[in-house]
Amino acid sequence: MQNAPFPAPESMSHFYIVIAVALLICGLCVALAVVYIRLYKKLKAESQARQVALAELEENERNFRFITENSADVIWTMDIATGKFTYVSPSVYNLRGYTVEEVMAQPIEEVMTSESAERAFGALAHAVELWNAGTRGDTRKVTEIDQPHKDGHIVPTEVVTTLHTNAEGQLTSIIGISRDITERKKTEEVIRNLAFYDSLTKLPNRRLLLDRLELAIAQAKRKEESLVLMFIDLDKFKPVNDVYGHETGDWLLQSVAQRMVCCLRESDTAARIGGDEFIVLLPEIHKRADAYMVAEKIRDTISQPFPLTNGDQLHISACIGIAIYPEHGLTEKQLMKSGDAAMYQAKESGRNRVWVYQKSGDDSIAEDDIRVRLNWKRSYESGERRIDEEHKELFRLASILINATMERDEHPEMFDKAFQALLTHAAKHFAGEERILAAYEYEDLEEHARLHRDLVERAGTFHQATVTNQLSTGQLIDFIIDDLVKGHMLKKDRKFYHLFRKML
Repeated sequence: MQNAPFPAPESMSHFYIVIAVALLICGLCVALAVVYIRLYKKLKAESQARQVALAELEENERNFRFITENSADVIWTMDIATGKFTYVSPSVYNLRGYTVEEVMAQPIEEVMTSESAERAFGALAHAVELWNAGTRGDTRKVTEIDQPHKDGHIVPTEVVTTLHTNAEGQLTSIIGISRDITERKKTEEVIRNLAFYDSLTKLPNRRLLLDRLELAIAQAKRKEESLVLMFIDLDKFKPVNDVYGHETGDWLLQSVAQRMVCCLRESDTAARIGGDEFIVLLPEIHKRADAYMVAEKIRDTISQPFPLTNGDQLHISACIGIAIYPEHGLTEKQLMKSGDAAMYQAKESGRNRVWVYQKSGDDSIAEDDIRVRLNWKRSYESGERRIDEEHKELFRLASILINATMERDEHPEMFDKAFQALLTHAAKHFAGEERILAAYEYEDLEEHARLHRDLVERAGTFHQATVTNQLSTGQLIDFIIDDLVKGHMLKKDRKFYHLFRKML
């Protein structure tokens, strides 16, 4: 049996090479398969992640759109260069009554009031200036803006803005949120009223009065003017509460407040400081006589009856104390103290009076010390009891003032007190006399009232001139005797005496 021959060495070598190549190719295929599978899985995972991200983005976009379109706040964007809106949420209709299209077409001047525009542009210019200077932290700004509603009323809003940049870091737009703060403003007003106004009479309270007094003093000092503070205390108010109850008492205080305000200018302040006490501030008073006239007007209107619905009438009066800046005080505290003291001086002098502050002390002239006296005669009587009684009192007070004038150098405070007493009574008498003449339909009443005002004004001028030594004592006495007593009461007043004597 013959053995099979072995392959040649060259053939075996070639075989092994083929096997090696085949194994290498298989390995590469396997490696490629593994790489492919991994890439496939990675691409699949990235695709799924992308789909999830897109879904989330779409969801976020839907949520953002839902928020912007349904939020009570107005969300908007504006191009800085043009000042035009690039987006406005639909809620602007609820805020301002305009549609989105109408608002987008509006110039910036129609979006807010002129005062608000000045404030808003100022804040924007400041923010841009800080940005350009390198301060680029928080650009958020909060500004209160008044915006016009389509129906004409003004809507107060709080606007929160943030600067926005493009990809290159350049400022391009503003993102803003506008919120209606009408209810907040109403609440703030209620709180302010509780803090600064009397809840019963709606007049300013002590705190607001002191604020205004401080400003008025500063202004009077700067302009070298006077101001007047009046302390007003009601007489016979407690019996009203006791007889008719607190509800009627509250109504009476409200009625007094209304009457008081009607006697004042817009620039004046009437305040209730508690109970039945009031204070009136008169800034920019140029003549002392003006203060007397206002005080007497207030006293007179308070003394008029207050009719109740059941037919009863309430009768009260008031004591009014006057303090004048700078004569009676240079500070709020000094003026308040002087005004309060003057009010108590008015009470002590008989109530239902107007009294200018005098330094404490018994500086009045006793009746027995009067050396020069104007004597009342029966022939001076008019026939009207009330007018005659007041004329007698004017004679008495004029006599006191004449004597005080002669002793003014030694007792200046006595002169001032006597003068204020006469002028206060004269103003009261003139007001009462005019009411009586009106009841009798006196045809020359208007001219007679003008004479009264002229006398009061001249008296104040003469007093000031005497204090500053621009008028002699003799000239003042001549005014009292010749103009006030002889010229007016004994001559001018006689023109209407016939009205009363017809009734006798």
